[in-house]
Amino acid sequence: MVTGQRFLMPRENKKNHQDSSLILIGKEGFNYIDNFNSEYISIDMLPLSINEKVDNWIDSTLITNNKIEIIIANNSSLFVPKRLYDDNFKEQYYEKNDKIEDGDKLISDTTKNHLIEVIYKISNEIELFLNKLKNEIKIKHINTFVYNFLALYNRGNFKNKLYVNIGLEFFNVFLFFGQELQLANSYSNEGRESFLYYIFYIIEKMKLLKNDFTISFLGKYDFYHKFYEDTLKFTENVEFISLKDYKNKYEINPFIIEIYENNIRKS
Repeated sequence: MVTGQRFLMPRENKKNHQDSSLILIGKEGFNYIDNFNSEYISIDMLPLSINEKVDNWIDSTLITNNKIEIIIANNSSLFVPKRLYDDNFKEQYYEKNDKIEDGDKLISDTTKNHLIEVIYKISNEIELFLNKLKNEIKIKHINTFVYNFLALYNRGNFKNKLYVNIGLEFFNVFLFFGQELQLANSYSNEGRESFLYYIFYIIEKMKLLKNDFTISFLGKYDFYHKFYEDTLKFTENVEFISLKDYKNKYEINPFIIEIYENNIRKS
């Protein structure tokens, strides 16, 4: 199913624009955004393994001279301090985090502040899809994107803050004690009960005292309001980082989409 088209500007001028586009890849589909479109495409409608369908979508949709940012959001990642990282041991590092399947390719990102190497995997199917793109592409993991954002946003903070980014399939958490990152992880979003379980687990593991820390949600979205309310069991200090109140549920990660759409509106 294709849903959520909002930018309905004329398509015939697409060859004349030199901007950036986004493909945000999840487990069940992907979001695509450019200056004209913002849409969610499920793998049921566009199976990446069917070459003819993929080729037709690329030819009819992609702005050929746009740079495309690819964000991988269909698996977890592993954070390794850059000063300890050795590329020769990438596989050994990652095997402690997740299973590597046949055909998986391990890649890594360096965060903008050069403090962390973020290791993650892409499947053979996704790699073949990306190789079909004629555009210049740049790949990063969603946790790299969020960390880079938070490294700037968190400047000047001296409190204990648990940043939470909720998406359709996963939620990402980043715990800072002041300026120091203490924890970065991703968990499957299986509903409110599993969300509460993992938040409670983090609070217990990191020995966070009630009302002695802040939960800071990335974005504020109607369809997650019960998640927000549930966290009041752990702390009264709840805040939101948001540009607008976003409605569309068919977004793999609404905060990432919100940032990109806001940038497009400003361009």
